[in-house]
Amino acid sequence: MNTVRINVSLSRTTYEELAEEVEPRGRSRFISGAIREALRERQNRRLAEEYREAAREIKRADADLKGTIADGIR
Repeated sequence: MNTVRINVSLSRTTYEELAEEVEPRGRSRFISGAIREALRERQNRRLAEEYREAAREIKRADADLKGTIADGIR
């Protein structure tokens, strides 16, 4: 795995909770996993909003087409 070393600041409380829950040799893996999960959730929320916007656009287009079709039938 190709890794990059970064420097991150945490509140003392967050650090103490991390230190209590995760052994020193597993903290990088834990933090990396937490970041991946947070990014995945963020991407999923963005994708869901894009789908909602596409659905709204489809409904608008459908309404416009229904009006056009109705005009042509009369």
